[in-house]
Order: sequence, then structure tokens, then C-alpha cells
Amino acid sequence: MIQRKPLRDDVQKEILARLVDQRLAPGARVNESHLSAELGVSRTPLREAMLGLEAAGFLGSDVGRGFLVPLLSGTAFREGQQVLARLAPPALAMSPAPDPRRIMELQNLLGRARLRLGAAPAERAADLAGIPQRWSLVLLEHCPNRTLEKDIVRLEALAVRGWREALRRGYDPTEQLASWTALYELVRGGRRDEAAEAWALHLERFGAAAAACLPVTAATAGA
Repeated sequence: MIQRKPLRDDVQKEILARLVDQRLAPGARVNESHLSAELGVSRTPLREAMLGLEAAGFLGSDVGRGFLVPLLSGTAFREGQQVLARLAPPALAMSPAPDPRRIMELQNLLGRARLRLGAAPAERAADLAGIPQRWSLVLLEHCPNRTLEKDIVRLEALAVRGWREALRRGYDPTEQLASWTALYELVRGGRRDEAAEAWALHLERFGAAAAACLPVTAATAGA
């Protein structure tokens, strides 16, 4: 429970955490009365937060019946990664070279991922699901195109649920980590154009691999 009256961003952050770890389960209807009591906030700021999350694609809605948690879909996840493969590389190419602090943070992300490779799927999922998002945030911290950066940040945040579920279902990130390591060396060496091209391939390849571990939607299954 949140111990102080939160701002809208605080409420959204908590709801996002519950979406990622599936305390708000895929396909479930959000019980606003229960959630407002658990968070210790009134229905008004809760609804404002959820409207913002709906606009960004994190929640769905059913007119007159409230908010819904979107189902996890391998098809939707892969499409999101394909969009990122078109947006993130040019954003990297136009961004200034990472400073030593950001280089160290990328190195720490790689070290963290290596340490968790041998963990059980549930533990690995909890620890590694947010790394792709953090990787993008660090690389594109000073992207001059703020609109482009904002779109990438939103897509990466949307993907965290999918990464966590794929990892929980047994997706093996070993090759993905090797690819990240190669990308890190290109970025550290100042070879941003090469890094951008390699990142596009990385997003396509591993987005497809993780998507294969996720469920398909009913519509996709019946197609």
C-alpha cells in the first residue's frame, strides 16, 4: 500500500508494476473499488491515472463497464518490436555518444543479465524483463528528437509485460545477451551507425524469438 497520497504518476507507476507481475492479470477487468482501497487513494485520481494508461495502450476499456487488462499476444508483441526496429536505430544514430556514466550503466546491465542467466525462469523473468527498456533509456537519454524518444520509451514500456511472460515461459536470453554485448562494444567504440544497424537486427530477431513463447490471441488462433 502507498503510504502517502500519490500524484497521478505515482498511481500509474504502481498500476504498471501490477500489470507487469500480473497481479492485474491479462484479460481481467480492473476492480476500481478494490484497487483504490489497496492503493489508499480515492477513485478520482485512480481513474485519471487509468485514463492516461488507456491512452498510452497499457489498459483497454469497455464502455460503461470500466477498464480491462489487455491480453498478452505474441503477435502484438512482435509487431511492437518491429516498430521499435524502425524507430530506435535512427534515434541512436542521431544521438550524441554516451558519456562514461552511461557506458558504465550499460556495462552494469550486461553484468546483471549474466548473473541471472542460470536462475529459475520465474526469478530470471522478474530480474531481466525490464532490461531492454532500460537499455533504450540509457542509449537514447540525449536523443535530440524528443518526440521520437517518447514514442520509443512508450513502446519499450509496453513490451515489459511480454518480455517477463516470455522469460517465465522459458525464453532463453543467452543469445540476446551476446548480441547486447556486441552492441555495447560498438557503442563504446563510438561506432554508432554500425550499432544502429546491429540494433535493428537485434530487435527483429529477439522480438520474434520471445514472441514465439507468448500466447496468440483467439482471433489469431482462428485465422
